Amino acid sequence: MNPRRPVFYFDTLTALMTRPSRFFATRFQEVTAVQSLIVLTISSVFFAATGSLLKPESASLTAGMILFANAVGMAILGSAACYLAIATTAPRRYAFGQLFSIFSLSSGAVLLIAWVPSAFFITEPWKWWLIGTGMVNGLGMSKTRAAITMLFTFAAMVLLVYALLPMVAHGPVQPA
Repeated sequence: MNPRRPVFYFDTLTALMTRPSRFFATRFQEVTAVQSLIVLTISSVFFAATGSLLKPESASLTAGMILFANAVGMAILGSAACYLAIATTAPRRYAFGQLFSIFSLSSGAVLLIAWVPSAFFITEPWKWWLIGTGMVNGLGMSKTRAAITMLFTFAAMVLLVYALLPMVAHGPVQPA
């Protein structure tokens, strides 16, 4: 898999969607954090564009920028939470770039379908399954360690969202 070819994005996503276990076991070590960020960015642009077009009554550009920031930001926050979960619970350490690549590639694959209304119930479990597959086959974690790490990461992400909800619900502060 030559990362300089323009079809790198399509080759990577096809491998992730058709045989994710094989991809993480054989090709994952060849993918750099920058390449996985490129995959995430392209998928996020597609997700933001299609998602913002579904809401014509809102400001499409603003909605698109929010969707894009959310798509990229959740992968970054998820990989940071995972890194912290591993650093605090596991004796073996993994590079942040490897965890970021797993989260970016998994999110990039799922974002192609995530713009569909109500697809959340399919795409979110699928994303977490891809992340677990990446941890087991790409990093060599045991299934138990990967499950524990994913539970800690998922719990941290839920707590973060609930902590941020009051700020979003009340909106921006108006000057006096």
